[in-house]
Amino acid sequence: MKILLPMSYWFRFWQIRCLQTILLLGFSAMVGWGVVAAQDEQKQWAVGGVPSIGQLQAAAAQKAPYSSPNLVAVQEVESGRREVALADWWGFDPQDATAALQAAIRSKAKKVIIPKMSSAWIVDKIELVGNKEIVFEAGVEVIAKRGAFRGKSDSLFTAWNQSQLKLIGPGATLRMWRADYDQPPYEKSEWRHVLSLRGCSDVVVEGLTLAESGGDGIYLGAGRGGEPNRNITIRNVVCLNNYRQGISVITAENLLLENVLMRGTRGTPPQAGIDFEPNRPEEVLINCVLRNCRFEDNASFAIVLSLGSLNSTSRPISIRLENCITRGANAGSLAIYNRNSPEEAVRGGVEVVGCRFEDVGQARIVLQNPVGGLQVRFSRCRLADPAPQPTPPAPIVFRSEPGTDQDIGQVQFEDFVIVDPVGRMPIRFENPAGVCLKEIRGELRVQKGQQTIQYQLSPEWLNRHFPCDPIRQLPLVGLERTQVVENKVPVSMNPLRELPRHRLRGTACYLIFADQDQTVRFEWAYEQVGRYEGKPLELQIRRPDGNLLQKLELPFQQNICSDFRAPVRGVYQIVGRPGLNTLRLVRCSHPVAIGGYRGTISLFGTTGQYWFWVPAHRAVGLSVTGQSQKEMFSLELSDFQTNRILWQQQEADSPRSILLPPADKDRILRLQLLRPHQGLLEDVYIQFRGIAPLLSFQPEFLLTTEPPDMKK
Repeated sequence: MKILLPMSYWFRFWQIRCLQTILLLGFSAMVGWGVVAAQDEQKQWAVGGVPSIGQLQAAAAQKAPYSSPNLVAVQEVESGRREVALADWWGFDPQDATAALQAAIRSKAKKVIIPKMSSAWIVDKIELVGNKEIVFEAGVEVIAKRGAFRGKSDSLFTAWNQSQLKLIGPGATLRMWRADYDQPPYEKSEWRHVLSLRGCSDVVVEGLTLAESGGDGIYLGAGRGGEPNRNITIRNVVCLNNYRQGISVITAENLLLENVLMRGTRGTPPQAGIDFEPNRPEEVLINCVLRNCRFEDNASFAIVLSLGSLNSTSRPISIRLENCITRGANAGSLAIYNRNSPEEAVRGGVEVVGCRFEDVGQARIVLQNPVGGLQVRFSRCRLADPAPQPTPPAPIVFRSEPGTDQDIGQVQFEDFVIVDPVGRMPIRFENPAGVCLKEIRGELRVQKGQQTIQYQLSPEWLNRHFPCDPIRQLPLVGLERTQVVENKVPVSMNPLRELPRHRLRGTACYLIFADQDQTVRFEWAYEQVGRYEGKPLELQIRRPDGNLLQKLELPFQQNICSDFRAPVRGVYQIVGRPGLNTLRLVRCSHPVAIGGYRGTISLFGTTGQYWFWVPAHRAVGLSVTGQSQKEMFSLELSDFQTNRILWQQQEADSPRSILLPPADKDRILRLQLLRPHQGLLEDVYIQFRGIAPLLSFQPEFLLTTEPPDMKK
């Protein structure tokens, strides 16, 4: 049966079908026009050569939050038809753009432009390659991916042994997440840098802001084969709120920093604006120039030269600071630390020209440089602390290092002005080593209100204000030819006897007496101080003639027992270097004493009684000091035979010394270290002059050395 529909129904049906056809044709036309337009744009750039920056920016401004790869453009880059490329041609994922950005940087394009997208470029670790110019458009943010960078040395951008590299980005920011890395699940580290250049050459970094790293804003380290960075220019850059340093310079030759701001470093030491700190003697700091740079609000010093890993075998350094400014809340202006011993201090020169030091309440320069080390020169500089009551005791502080013996100085001041509302003495000498201040030359002008005081820095002025300690007239005596004092034959200590509690720091040395073929047994404790990390500690056992007999390895934070068999009768030395941690001989089967390195015994948190031998007709100098003013000590020195007290110090917070004149007979002296009633008992350095640095645990076992002049 047929059903007849009215004419109005068929008329409406055909209306709908016609409308659908029209819409479909219109949509197809629009899609086709878009494809043709895109193809026309690609053809235009392909035929016309490299697109203009304006064309690239206009195209980038229309990008959606997510972009698929432009396969045609990428293929033209890889075939060499294009030398300039947009990074988002490899795609853009607002959640993780690592793959696209890394591919763009590794491409054959000589110039890669990172365009400003609708959101930041969020990336994991990126490896840079040479022969490349990378341009970050104004307003671009490249941000470390949250939750990534779990490796202790994971950096945002890293270049290993690359050359001919430019990173240009006025108005662009490279940012990490400093606060994240300072807490679990991240393992504590100070090497998550924003930009890490290692052994690179001919590099330019310009216009960028590098912020919030888990290490440094910029790290200039050694290459895979130890190569230094060469011909590096960093200009118009801001290093902001980084964790360890604004910039760390480990090894560099021909380095220029110009118009660089280093601000807000805070997190883990050193926390400087910039830190020149090589790791090995073969690394270099040659022709390093800082010009028109600013240092603001860093948790430690604005500028640090920490040169302890260089030595006299290193190539002489050359660093120039020119027209730089330190200001704000830096904890200090400039610090230069060189090794104190003449055979170890690095040579070279540091020039500070036209600089201004204006740190609020903390403007000061600290210099630890031995005579025979660096030549340091200040010219046309001004130190003007804006605080009404500056905190440092003096604007310029010279320091010696405990346990060393080299005089400090070798600094020239030319046209140096100090503006000081309280008129402090311009120079202070913090001298735990008890050495002399020498070769300080030039003139300082101190302005106190309307008054100007001139200081001519002559040898006479130094001797008047910083006289040398009288014990300096006596020589340091080494531990060579150590022997048991006559009539002081030691008693056997078998079985193991526990020693008074003590801790040795820095370089630790014990001297043990044994007869031929005896087995010496002992128990060791390698202990942590604070949070200092430690690695297995090597102990060297040396025969009485100084030759190596045996090596031991002590695990960190563990007690371990060991022994050795004595091939000959005599005094054996056991030497280890626990550094900032401590070594302790817990128990020993034979008589034992503590020996010193370069005349000094370094103790940590130690009290108790110790004995030493003074030969007749021999003067003795004794100096005792702590590490800092907060670390105090108390002591009593007495004649063991007569019980007469020779010297006492109570709650001493600075170096103390005594010169004991010669006596007509041999003496046994007792040194008692006491716990102070206030302050901290931590580091205590005991320096001996005229006799070897030897402290015995019992008066029945005393050691001596052959005096240097006995054979004359």
